[in-house]
Amino acid sequence: MLVSVSTMPAEDNLKEYLLQIQDFADFLHCDVCDGKYNEAVYFSPQKASEINAISTIPLDVHLMTKDVLKNAKQYIKAGANIVTAQTESFANESRVFDFVDFVKSNKTLVGLSIEPNTSVNKLLPFLSSLDIVLVMAVKTGKSGQEFDALVLDKIEQLNALKTKNNYHFKVEVDGGIDDKVAKILKDKGTDIVVSGSYVFKSQDKSVAINNLK
Repeated sequence: MLVSVSTMPAEDNLKEYLLQIQDFADFLHCDVCDGKYNEAVYFSPQKASEINAISTIPLDVHLMTKDVLKNAKQYIKAGANIVTAQTESFANESRVFDFVDFVKSNKTLVGLSIEPNTSVNKLLPFLSSLDIVLVMAVKTGKSGQEFDALVLDKIEQLNALKTKNNYHFKVEVDGGIDDKVAKILKDKGTDIVVSGSYVFKSQDKSVAINNLK
């Protein structure tokens, strides 16, 4: 299982944090909040560019924003390797397809995410086009929340759909994940876990990341 380490807990000291995880994290999960989709404001395009210039970790950009297409353009320009947007951000299915097509046209991996109270059914029209499905196990916008086990059913649903239809997307899970939760998620068929507080608060980041795998 791959590990995407969240920027959110280290917002004020991110460059120092990068030095501690550089050789161990598979992705850097860049939590982008515009203060409109939720109340938080995190991780500007400028910061993404600065990080990309000094780090070899692929940028896994998670847009928790209202103006998704505008933000996708900015973060792809800044060096994003993956751009994932909240399904709830879009007014209709047509806007979702516009986002997916734009990201793919820029040779960037594309994902959609769902909040804990959003059904997997909302993703059905788009699954054949996605590289990543990000399942939130907490409400977006705040680090350090408790993992919601209801997400396990969604992982099973997604993997069943993936097998049945020969889809190629990876299942990524974010929110309240420590080493114990990671083991459960791995057994359920999760491909990527996002970790914020667990890695950030660990004295030895390499051991913490390895424990998640």
